[in-house]
Amino acid sequence: MIKKILLAFDGSQNALRAAKFAVDLQKSIPEARCVIIIVASFTKDEAEFLGASATEFDNALQINTNHMLQSAMELFKSEGLKVEKVTLQGDIAQSIVAYAGEHNIDLIVMGTRGLGNVKGMLLGSVSNKVIHLAHCPVTVVK
Repeated sequence: MIKKILLAFDGSQNALRAAKFAVDLQKSIPEARCVIIIVASFTKDEAEFLGASATEFDNALQINTNHMLQSAMELFKSEGLKVEKVTLQGDIAQSIVAYAGEHNIDLIVMGTRGLGNVKGMLLGSVSNKVIHLAHCPVTVVK
């Protein structure tokens, strides 16, 4: 039974399609709850190294994540669904998988950028890494 859904969101069109899928899934499983996770790959330590203060970084991160999340939050709100949001810093795939493991997530939903086979093999992708590292099922929405 799916009780906890983790929606990995990066603001892209594919992520928005994944959000719509998560909304539909949560509507079909009323007892499920959804958490939207955004992972900033640029960390506070890196910002401080470049001369930004911790406060400046925190403010910029808050503004950017709120702007990025606006469309996804509106989808859930328009359907009368509650959703939590979490912002983390670090390696994107590892952060998503670690959060899912620590919070007993039953399903991870995420978009894919749709990299071609050769480019995807050379660079890898966040969705591919999450699929291989996650303890739970992963639904990738294209």
